[in-house]
Amino acid sequence: MPYFIYRRFLLVIKLIHYTIRELTAKRIDHGLQGLFLVRDKREASWMLKNTILIILDDIFVAAMRDRLIGENHAKQVMRFAVDLTRQRGAIPKTEMAILFPKNHDELLQIWRRQIFIVAFLVIKDTGLRPGELRALQWGDWYPDDRFFPITKAIESGKRDKIKETKTGSVKPAVVTKQTVREIENLRSEVEDTSPTQFIFANHRLPFSIDRIIYNFRAGVRRAGLHHPEYTPYWLRHTFNTRALDDFSDETVRLMMGHKTEAMTRHYRDPDIESLKREARKIQKNQKGD
Repeated sequence: MPYFIYRRFLLVIKLIHYTIRELTAKRIDHGLQGLFLVRDKREASWMLKNTILIILDDIFVAAMRDRLIGENHAKQVMRFAVDLTRQRGAIPKTEMAILFPKNHDELLQIWRRQIFIVAFLVIKDTGLRPGELRALQWGDWYPDDRFFPITKAIESGKRDKIKETKTGSVKPAVVTKQTVREIENLRSEVEDTSPTQFIFANHRLPFSIDRIIYNFRAGVRRAGLHHPEYTPYWLRHTFNTRALDDFSDETVRLMMGHKTEAMTRHYRDPDIESLKREARKIQKNQKGD
C-alpha cells in the first residue's frame, strides 16, 4: 500500500472506533469536527477532513457492494469549507518577481527540484487548478504551440482517478517562453516521457495535493517571504487578477474554465497597480476635465 494511502487510512482508523454498521453520519461529523493532528497538536485542515470523507466514502461503497450495509452515511456528511480567516488572494507583483526570477539557477535555489520549478511556473502562467495540473501527461504537451489542452483533472483525494475538469469545460493553457525552456529541461531529465506518463509524478503516480502545497510553501520560505497562508491556489487568483488587466472578461473566463463571468470577477483581487490602470482608463474617458 502506498505510504500516502496508508498514512491517511490510519487517520481514519483512529477516528472511527466503530464497526462499519455503527458508523453513522452524526458520529463521522462529530469525529471530524474534533480531529487533531497528534504531532503538530493542531486541528486537522479542512482539506484533510474532506480527504478522510472521500476515503470513508470508498469504504462505504465497498461495504455496500459486499452487502454489509445498505446506506452510505459518508455521503450524508457536509463537506468542510475553507477557513474564512485564510481566504486566498493575489500575490503582489514584487513578491511574484522574487518567487519566479528569470535566472534558472535562482529558480532552482527557491524550488530545489526541476519538477517543482515547472509545476509552479505552469500554474503561474495558466491559473490551472491543482487537479488539472496533476492530470497533465507528456502527451498533452505541445512545445511548438507553447500550450497544454486542459480537458481533464484528477479527483481531489485520489492519486490517479481522472475525471473531467471541475466545471466540465475545456480550455487552452498557454505558457511563457521561460516555462517552455524549463519544461524541456525537465523532459531531458526524465526517463519515461511516453504520452500516458504523468508529468508531475513519483513512481508513475501523480503527486498528491498535500505534496504540491508543502513544496510550494517551502519555496515561499526559501524566497524569504513570511506568508504561511500562501498555497498554489494563490497563483490561480493572481493569474485571474492579472489577466483581467489585459484581456476581456470572456477571454479570462475561457482561460480560467469558469462557467460564468461573475465567477471570474469573484476571483479578481486587484492591487494598487491594477486600480491605477483602471483609474487612468476612467480619466481618459471622462469629459469636461
